[in-house]
Parts: sequence; C-alpha cells; structure tokens
Amino acid sequence: MERRHFLRLLSAGVLSTGALSAGLLSAGLGGGGTPLFGSTSGGSTPGSTLLRYRFTRGQELRWCVLHTLNMRNIIGGIEENIETRSRSVKIWKTLDVDSTGTATFEYRVDDIDMQHSQTGHDDASFNSRRDKIIPPDFSNLEGKIGVPLAHIRIGTQGQTARRPLREFHGALSENRIVIPLPDDPVGVDSSWSEPTQVYLPQPNQSTRRIRMRNEFTLENIHSGLAIIRFATITFTPLTPLEETQLFDHFSIGTMELDLDAGHFIRQQSTIDRLVVGFHGPADSIRYLARVTECCCGRRACEICGGNV
Repeated sequence: MERRHFLRLLSAGVLSTGALSAGLLSAGLGGGGTPLFGSTSGGSTPGSTLLRYRFTRGQELRWCVLHTLNMRNIIGGIEENIETRSRSVKIWKTLDVDSTGTATFEYRVDDIDMQHSQTGHDDASFNSRRDKIIPPDFSNLEGKIGVPLAHIRIGTQGQTARRPLREFHGALSENRIVIPLPDDPVGVDSSWSEPTQVYLPQPNQSTRRIRMRNEFTLENIHSGLAIIRFATITFTPLTPLEETQLFDHFSIGTMELDLDAGHFIRQQSTIDRLVVGFHGPADSIRYLARVTECCCGRRACEICGGNV
C-alpha cells in the first residue's frame, strides 16, 4: 500500500467514532433501524439480567483510545515493517434523550497524538496539542479536531443512525460505543449474534458478498460490570488476497458494560492475522493490531489517567 494512502487511512481511523474493528457491526441495522440479531441461549430465568443502555441529557462521555499496529510484509523477497501508535480523546455529548430512551449524541475528537514508522521512509508524527501545522501525511485531519463531526442516535438496544456534520471518513461500521443487546434477559455464558455482510470490489468492477456473523457472549457479571466477549465468524470462503482486504473485520475482544451507568466504560480488541500467498506463493503479511478504549475516568487507569 502506498505510504500516503496508508497514513490517510490511519488518520481516518482516528476520526472514526470508535476504535473497534471497522467491520464488527458493518450491517447491524435493517431498513427500519431494527437490529438484526437474536439470542441463542439464556432467557427470563433466575439469575438473568436485562442488558440495556441508559443515557442522560447533558451527559458527556470522554473516551481515551490507545491504538497500536505492527505489520511485517514480505513481497518478492523484500521485507517491509510498519509500526504505528496513536492516542486520541473522543467526546460523546448527549444532546437529547427521547421518551423511548433513544439518545442523540454530538461527536467530536478533542486530541490526537500519532506516530508512524515504515521501512525506507522518514518517521511521521503529529500531536494536536503541540503542533500548529498538520503534516501533509495527515492532511485529512485539517479542520476536524475539536469541532463537532456528527450527530448520532443510539437506542436502548444499540440501534444506531448517524448524520455527518462535515466530511470525514468515520463509517457507521466503525463508530460504535455500543454493541447490539439481546431482546430478553440473559445469564452468564449466554450468547447472541448478528448477521452481517461485506461487499468486496472485484477486478471486473463487480462486487462479491462476504457473509459474516458477529457473536457476543456474556462472560461474567462482577461488581456491577457485565463483561461481554465478541468475535466475528466468516462463512464465505476467502482467498488470501481477500483476507488481507478484511483484516479489520477479524477483531476479538471484550467490553465492560457498567450496569448502573448504562453504558460501556472499557473495550479491548485484538487483530492477529498471518496470510501467506496473497500475491506470490512465498509472499506474506503479518498484521497485529491492538486497541484499548476507556471512559471510566479513573486516575489509576493507564488509559484515562494518561495524557494524549
């Protein structure tokens, strides 16, 4: 991938409304805004918990996000290494909550600190607090820091819709501080899922539909926190090249839902993939990305407690 294009994708990811994988919820809404998922176990039984989001008008959620990426590419016998690291602060301000509990948020990015190194190139960096001039490599951040980027509506079960206020590359598939929640109360080890699909462009100008399913499991409830594990399963057989195009859809991780507060306070996800033969038989890509997002606000937290 050409360096300038790669860095634009990275900075677009910082602007996106969340750092969970780009494909985790890429088709989570039906035509009427209904979440397309169902519980596979659990129910209204003793020990079950009804999982719902609750937001308050005027509430402001401050998400601190740490993202690291390491790539090792071997193409035609030539090795290339790419390392990136970013910290950002993203603000979700609740403008309104209607009678159904659906909240309207104003979304903005307050701070960004990015570093990038790549074999054969000078290092690139940008810190929005320190640097007055945005380097050309990150030019798509211009005019998008510290200003409202979108209004986003979130229902009590995670139904989401977005209205951009200015142009930025934060797709709806990238922007959840929520995941879909099941209709009924669930107990520990209960699971629910959400079908999704991605359309990959083909050389003949057509697209190929890739069928996937996002799976969620209530792993534990402890000290008022519901720990939910997530992962994505692919049903459509992929070529090595197609797999490299879908790296961001293969994250696994956990999210911590504060049952009293009614929103997530922490998310962790990892993508760890090795693909061989995507171009030539000996060509390979190792892709390792980790993301931690937190809005617990505790000074002891290594994410919230640090400065961007």
